[in-house]
Amino acid sequence: MLNEILRDGLAMDYHVNTDRIRNLGSFDPLPQYKIYPGARTIQLPRHTQEDNDAFVRLLLGRKSRRDFSQQGISQDQLGQLLSLSFGISHSGYDGMLFRTYASAGGRFPIEVYPVVLRSEDLEPGIYHYNVLDNSLELIRPGQFETELNGFYANQPFQNVPCYILFSMVFERTMQKYGERGYRFLYLDAGHMGQNLYLVAEHLGLGAVAIGGGNASDTVIDSLLHINRSEESFFYGFAVGTPEETP
Repeated sequence: MLNEILRDGLAMDYHVNTDRIRNLGSFDPLPQYKIYPGARTIQLPRHTQEDNDAFVRLLLGRKSRRDFSQQGISQDQLGQLLSLSFGISHSGYDGMLFRTYASAGGRFPIEVYPVVLRSEDLEPGIYHYNVLDNSLELIRPGQFETELNGFYANQPFQNVPCYILFSMVFERTMQKYGERGYRFLYLDAGHMGQNLYLVAEHLGLGAVAIGGGNASDTVIDSLLHINRSEESFFYGFAVGTPEETP
């Protein structure tokens, strides 16, 4: 049943035909929002970064950071970033292992691949985050700076020491929810991405989400050595120590 959904369904047609950024249109660069001028309004509390609550300050301090220092990412930094953003938080009564983010139906369809470019205590290469053991698995040692920076050449980065790449394993969610499950994959990614931003801010790191490179996502599938019909890259982040601004 699932193979038929993946082969003949609209979800996979959409996935394959949106694997790169094409035909960017013009747009209004100003923030967009909606109001109801005739509605009765109720004023709500407004918080600032001067708030005494540490979480409020953290939340309001969250932003995309694109300029990184020459400092590499350490094993401890990357370990905390991964385990707090995506790791196991607790087990349920039936033995199910829950994680630090919400996932539709508890299916957890997204795999995480950190690519270390610069570190004092981690070998450069492509790693996989083993959530069960809370460990890093080195699956392709080597320096992949040229490949990753080339793929993201359309992005204004400086000195990225580490990329974190998300892949989706279609079967986990779509087996349960069919075509609708494809939407849920992206909802999961949103939960995970916000976790990553907040944890990075907590650790004194910077992060920026990257929705697409300047080539087909199949470039990254090949880099990760994954079978696109079963698992496919779709989302990335650059992380590192932010460059101090004067």
